[in-house]
Amino acid sequence: MKVLILGATGNLGIRLIPALLSRNLSVIAFVRSSSKLSSLLPPAIFKQITVVEGDAKYVDSVKSAIVDHDCDAVVNTAGVAALMPWNSSDLPEIVGTVVKAAKEVHQLRQKPLRVWILGGMGLMDVPGTNSMFFRFVPIFHEHLKDLALLKTIPSTVIRWSILCPSRMIPRSTEFVVPVKDSPSGGLAASATVPPHWQDFWFRRIPFVGSFFVVLANASRYNTALEDNAAFIADDLVMGSDEFVCEKVGVWDPAQGKV
Repeated sequence: MKVLILGATGNLGIRLIPALLSRNLSVIAFVRSSSKLSSLLPPAIFKQITVVEGDAKYVDSVKSAIVDHDCDAVVNTAGVAALMPWNSSDLPEIVGTVVKAAKEVHQLRQKPLRVWILGGMGLMDVPGTNSMFFRFVPIFHEHLKDLALLKTIPSTVIRWSILCPSRMIPRSTEFVVPVKDSPSGGLAASATVPPHWQDFWFRRIPFVGSFFVVLANASRYNTALEDNAAFIADDLVMGSDEFVCEKVGVWDPAQGKV
């Protein structure tokens, strides 16, 4: 399998490279600067990948990278959502570019690409309510635009998933192949709602109970960047339909059993 990574110099993107290589997948890194990526990776890893320079906001550039290198999957980690609702960033434009390029590739091949998009925990539904996290913690609203766009695309055109982690923390700044196994055995995942959600008695407090439950759970969903990279890589290897056309929450067993 050949995988195109957009945003390969970012915190998650660069960790996807060794994760994919460790599973014998071919990596095509789409970056603005090949020299920057080269400076971040050990030479032994850099020489194992194909690097394409381009702007992730140009459909033709992304489409050409997919077609020219016969990619089977795309992972977008490029762009960062604006923190506050009144701010804006280039993330929705980049996601729109990826979606349009993938749709045009489908027209050529008559076969859907596997596409992972990086989102955020705000998209997940809060168990026991009819609301997303965004209702309780109104930040990174641009992920809503990305999800709304993806929901218009059937799995017969793009086999998409949107990963919705909370805060991601680096376990190490060293990159090796093969990657070291997660000390907790890898992430648990579920669609729509966060896995291993913990309820609390104060949920029953009128008006504010659910808000306090969300706050109490928030820090329990911190995960390692390396584990998120491994999760995406494993999904690509398995080729499962479990998370196709779903928003996906992740949880680290090291947070403790519930």
